[in-house]
Amino acid sequence: MKLQGWNITAWVAGMILLMLTIFFVLSGWSAETITAGIDYTGRSSLFLFSIAFTASSVYSLWKTPFTTWTLHNRRYIGLSFAASHFIHLILIVLISLNFPEPFLEDQPMGKWIFGGIGYVFIFLMALTSTDQAQQWMGMKNWKRLHLIGSHWLWTVFLLTYVGHTREDPKFYIPFLVYTLALLPLRLIKHTPPKALHGAASLTH
Repeated sequence: MKLQGWNITAWVAGMILLMLTIFFVLSGWSAETITAGIDYTGRSSLFLFSIAFTASSVYSLWKTPFTTWTLHNRRYIGLSFAASHFIHLILIVLISLNFPEPFLEDQPMGKWIFGGIGYVFIFLMALTSTDQAQQWMGMKNWKRLHLIGSHWLWTVFLLTYVGHTREDPKFYIPFLVYTLALLPLRLIKHTPPKALHGAASLTH
Protein backbone atom coordinates (compact mmCIF):
# COMPACT_ATOMS: atom_id res chain seq x y z
CA MET A 1 0.00 0.00 0.00
CA LYS A 2 1.69 3.20 -1.16
CA LEU A 3 -1.02 5.54 0.16
CA GLN A 4 0.15 6.65 3.60
CA GLY A 5 -0.42 9.31 6.22
CA TRP A 6 -2.03 12.62 5.29
CA ASN A 7 -2.24 11.52 1.66
CA ILE A 8 -5.03 9.15 2.69
CA THR A 9 -7.11 11.94 4.19
CA ALA A 10 -6.49 14.27 1.26
CA TRP A 11 -7.35 11.56 -1.27
CA VAL A 12 -10.54 10.50 0.51
CA ALA A 13 -11.80 14.07 1.02
CA GLY A 14 -10.94 14.95 -2.57
CA MET A 15 -12.75 11.91 -3.96
CA ILE A 16 -15.88 12.61 -1.91
CA LEU A 17 -15.96 16.24 -3.03
CA LEU A 18 -15.33 15.24 -6.65
CA MET A 19 -18.11 12.64 -6.64
CA LEU A 20 -20.55 15.10 -5.05
CA THR A 21 -19.64 17.78 -7.59
CA ILE A 22 -20.23 15.39 -10.49
CA PHE A 23 -23.48 14.23 -8.92
CA PHE A 24 -24.85 17.75 -8.44
CA VAL A 25 -23.76 18.86 -11.92
CA LEU A 26 -25.55 15.90 -13.51
CA SER A 27 -28.58 15.77 -11.21
CA GLY A 28 -29.11 19.43 -10.32
CA TRP A 29 -29.45 21.24 -7.03
CA SER A 30 -32.65 20.38 -5.18
CA ALA A 31 -33.88 19.11 -1.83
CA GLU A 32 -33.90 15.58 -3.26
CA THR A 33 -30.33 15.68 -4.56
CA ILE A 34 -28.96 17.26 -1.38
CA THR A 35 -30.77 14.59 0.64
CA ALA A 36 -29.14 11.96 -1.56
CA GLY A 37 -25.75 13.61 -0.94
CA ILE A 38 -26.42 13.52 2.80
CA ASP A 39 -27.21 9.81 2.55
CA TYR A 40 -24.11 9.09 0.46
CA THR A 41 -21.76 10.92 2.83
CA GLY A 42 -23.43 9.24 5.79
CA ARG A 43 -22.53 5.86 4.30
CA SER A 44 -18.98 6.89 3.41
CA SER A 45 -18.59 8.12 6.98
CA LEU A 46 -19.84 4.81 8.37
CA PHE A 47 -17.41 2.87 6.17
CA LEU A 48 -14.41 5.00 7.19
CA PHE A 49 -15.44 5.02 10.84
CA SER A 50 -15.80 1.24 10.84
CA ILE A 51 -12.24 0.74 9.58
CA ALA A 52 -10.74 3.05 12.20
CA PHE A 53 -13.03 1.71 14.95
CA THR A 54 -12.05 -1.94 14.44
CA ALA A 55 -8.53 -1.68 12.97
CA SER A 56 -6.63 -3.15 15.92
CA SER A 57 -9.16 -5.94 16.51
CA VAL A 58 -9.25 -6.96 12.86
CA TYR A 59 -5.44 -6.96 12.81
CA SER A 60 -5.36 -9.22 15.87
CA LEU A 61 -7.57 -11.70 14.01
CA TRP A 62 -6.15 -11.46 10.50
CA LYS A 63 -2.60 -10.26 9.98
CA THR A 64 -2.56 -9.41 6.28
CA PRO A 65 -0.92 -6.58 4.31
CA PHE A 66 -4.26 -4.73 4.25
CA THR A 67 -4.96 -5.05 8.01
CA THR A 68 -1.37 -4.04 8.73
CA TRP A 69 -1.82 -0.98 6.53
CA THR A 70 -5.11 -0.01 8.20
CA LEU A 71 -3.59 -0.38 11.66
CA HIS A 72 -0.58 1.77 10.80
CA ASN A 73 -2.78 4.41 9.17
CA ARG A 74 -5.74 4.27 11.55
CA ARG A 75 -5.19 7.89 12.60
CA TYR A 76 -5.49 9.15 9.02
CA ILE A 77 -8.44 6.89 8.24
CA GLY A 78 -10.10 8.40 11.32
CA LEU A 79 -9.32 11.88 10.03
CA SER A 80 -10.77 10.84 6.67
CA PHE A 81 -13.95 9.90 8.53
CA ALA A 82 -13.95 13.33 10.16
CA ALA A 83 -13.58 15.00 6.75
CA SER A 84 -16.41 12.91 5.30
CA HIS A 85 -18.71 13.67 8.20
CA PHE A 86 -18.02 17.40 8.15
CA ILE A 87 -18.90 17.39 4.45
CA HIS A 88 -22.05 15.56 5.57
CA LEU A 89 -22.67 18.41 8.05
CA ILE A 90 -22.16 21.07 5.37
CA LEU A 91 -24.86 19.41 3.26
CA ILE A 92 -27.20 19.35 6.26
CA VAL A 93 -26.62 23.07 6.78
CA LEU A 94 -27.18 23.77 3.06
CA ILE A 95 -30.48 21.89 2.90
CA SER A 96 -31.59 23.59 6.13
CA LEU A 97 -30.91 27.01 4.60
CA ASN A 98 -32.08 26.39 1.02
CA PHE A 99 -34.89 23.88 1.48
CA PRO A 100 -35.84 24.03 5.18
CA GLU A 101 -39.20 22.32 4.84
CA PRO A 102 -40.02 19.50 5.24
CA PHE A 103 -36.42 18.65 6.18
CA LEU A 104 -36.39 20.57 9.48
CA GLU A 105 -39.87 19.35 10.40
CA ASP A 106 -38.72 15.75 10.05
CA GLN A 107 -35.76 16.12 12.44
CA PRO A 108 -36.60 15.60 16.14
CA MET A 109 -34.82 17.79 18.66
CA GLY A 110 -33.17 14.76 20.26
CA LYS A 111 -31.51 13.93 16.97
CA TRP A 112 -29.98 17.41 16.72
CA ILE A 113 -28.69 17.24 20.30
CA PHE A 114 -27.35 13.69 20.09
CA GLY A 115 -25.79 14.27 16.67
CA GLY A 116 -24.44 17.66 17.77
CA ILE A 117 -22.60 16.08 20.68
CA GLY A 118 -21.25 13.55 18.18
CA TYR A 119 -19.79 16.39 16.11
CA VAL A 120 -18.17 17.87 19.21
CA PHE A 121 -16.47 14.51 19.76
CA ILE A 122 -15.40 14.32 16.10
CA PHE A 123 -13.88 17.80 16.34
CA LEU A 124 -12.04 17.03 19.60
CA MET A 125 -10.83 13.64 18.40
CA ALA A 126 -9.58 15.10 15.11
CA LEU A 127 -7.93 17.99 16.93
CA THR A 128 -6.09 15.60 19.27
CA SER A 129 -5.03 13.09 16.59
CA THR A 130 -1.36 14.01 16.94
CA ASP A 131 1.56 12.77 19.01
CA GLN A 132 1.86 16.24 20.53
CA ALA A 133 -1.77 16.15 21.71
CA GLN A 134 -1.21 12.75 23.32
CA GLN A 135 1.78 14.10 25.23
CA TRP A 136 -0.06 17.28 26.27
CA MET A 137 -3.21 15.47 27.45
CA GLY A 138 -1.48 12.43 28.87
CA MET A 139 -2.17 9.01 27.42
CA LYS A 140 -4.84 8.18 30.03
CA ASN A 141 -6.95 11.27 29.25
CA TRP A 142 -6.35 10.90 25.52
CA LYS A 143 -7.54 7.30 25.55
CA ARG A 144 -10.58 8.25 27.62
CA LEU A 145 -11.61 10.95 25.12
CA HIS A 146 -11.20 8.68 22.11
CA LEU A 147 -12.87 5.71 23.83
CA ILE A 148 -15.95 7.68 24.88
CA GLY A 149 -16.09 9.58 21.60
CA SER A 150 -15.80 6.53 19.36
CA HIS A 151 -18.50 4.65 21.25
CA TRP A 152 -20.76 7.69 21.22
CA LEU A 153 -20.36 7.91 17.45
CA TRP A 154 -21.06 4.19 17.08
CA THR A 155 -24.30 4.75 19.00
CA VAL A 156 -25.21 7.68 16.72
CA PHE A 157 -24.72 5.49 13.64
CA LEU A 158 -26.71 2.68 15.24
CA LEU A 159 -29.68 4.88 16.10
CA THR A 160 -29.54 6.50 12.67
CA TYR A 161 -29.83 3.17 10.89
CA VAL A 162 -32.48 1.94 13.31
CA GLY A 163 -34.56 4.92 12.19
CA HIS A 164 -33.79 4.37 8.51
CA THR A 165 -34.66 0.68 8.79
CA ARG A 166 -38.13 1.57 9.99
CA GLU A 167 -38.61 3.65 6.85
CA ASP A 168 -37.10 1.19 4.34
CA PRO A 169 -36.27 -2.18 5.93
CA LYS A 170 -35.12 -4.00 2.79
CA PHE A 171 -32.52 -1.37 1.91
CA TYR A 172 -31.25 -0.41 5.37
CA ILE A 173 -31.22 -3.71 7.29
CA PRO A 174 -27.74 -4.59 5.89
CA PHE A 175 -26.41 -1.23 7.12
CA LEU A 176 -27.97 -1.83 10.53
CA VAL A 177 -26.49 -5.32 10.81
CA TYR A 178 -23.10 -4.00 9.67
CA THR A 179 -23.19 -1.28 12.33
CA LEU A 180 -24.26 -3.70 15.05
CA ALA A 181 -21.40 -6.05 14.19
CA LEU A 182 -18.77 -3.35 14.72
CA LEU A 183 -19.00 -3.32 18.52
CA PRO A 184 -18.45 -7.04 19.20
CA LEU A 185 -15.71 -7.03 16.56
CA ARG A 186 -13.98 -4.15 18.33
CA LEU A 187 -14.30 -5.87 21.70
CA ILE A 188 -12.69 -9.10 20.50
CA LYS A 189 -9.20 -7.79 21.25
CA HIS A 190 -10.24 -7.34 24.91
CA THR A 191 -11.41 -10.96 25.19
CA PRO A 192 -8.88 -13.23 26.92
CA PRO A 193 -7.38 -15.80 24.50
CA LYS A 194 -8.59 -18.67 26.71
CA ALA A 195 -12.17 -17.45 26.45
CA LEU A 196 -11.90 -17.28 22.67
CA HIS A 197 -10.43 -20.79 22.57
CA GLY A 198 -13.21 -22.11 24.79
CA ALA A 199 -15.87 -20.52 22.63
CA ALA A 200 -14.28 -21.99 19.53
CA SER A 201 -14.15 -25.47 21.05
CA LEU A 202 -17.89 -25.40 21.64
CA THR A 203 -18.45 -25.26 17.90
CA HIS A 204 -16.67 -28.61 17.31
